[in-house]
Amino acid sequence: MDAREFLNNVRGELEPLNNSIINHPLIRDAENGTLSMNAIRAFVVNQWYIVNHDLRSIAIAMSRAKNMQELILMKKFLDGDYGALLELRKLMRELGITEDDPVTVNVAPEAIAYTHYLSWLANYAEPCEFAFVLIVNIPVWGNVVYRLGRALSSKYGIKETGFFDAFKGPFDELEGETLSVISSCLTDNVRVKRMRSMARVVQAYEKMFWDSIYSLR
Repeated sequence: MDAREFLNNVRGELEPLNNSIINHPLIRDAENGTLSMNAIRAFVVNQWYIVNHDLRSIAIAMSRAKNMQELILMKKFLDGDYGALLELRKLMRELGITEDDPVTVNVAPEAIAYTHYLSWLANYAEPCEFAFVLIVNIPVWGNVVYRLGRALSSKYGIKETGFFDAFKGPFDELEGETLSVISSCLTDNVRVKRMRSMARVVQAYEKMFWDSIYSLR
């Protein structure tokens, strides 16, 4: 099995879960203009915690790269999150949310479970496994968060939507580089099983994030 076939197979297995994220009622409510500002602010506060820590997790994964190909790919992931964090700060200022120590902000434990799992992966998974999980997650996250940003702009008059735009894609180039990195891992059946399991878990955590924010509406 080549890397593209493996990625497509895993995406097929995760399609019901991914569709439940893409069609989440939080996005529907935002696009209808009925999502509360409480939920919107909770999204931003929890992202302040998440992106701060995801950025550091990707840096750890980059430090564990075994070759230039892995190093270059992790740097691209890192740059993407760093740029998003800078944009998130602008959104926070617009909403009057202070940049407190991320550890001290009022987060929902279910919402931040994703970032804790990513931290575990950064320390204990192989770089190819870490990269595979990200490329499974990013297009789904990007789809939902970009639509949320459009809704916040059109329905709520929020101006600083650069954070959402940072994830709009396309991800073709990033995906191609990731497939090159993971191809060497697919000769190991144990690693293939691990990557499939890791992708399932991280997408379950992704849905948990949206569910937990929506519960605060």
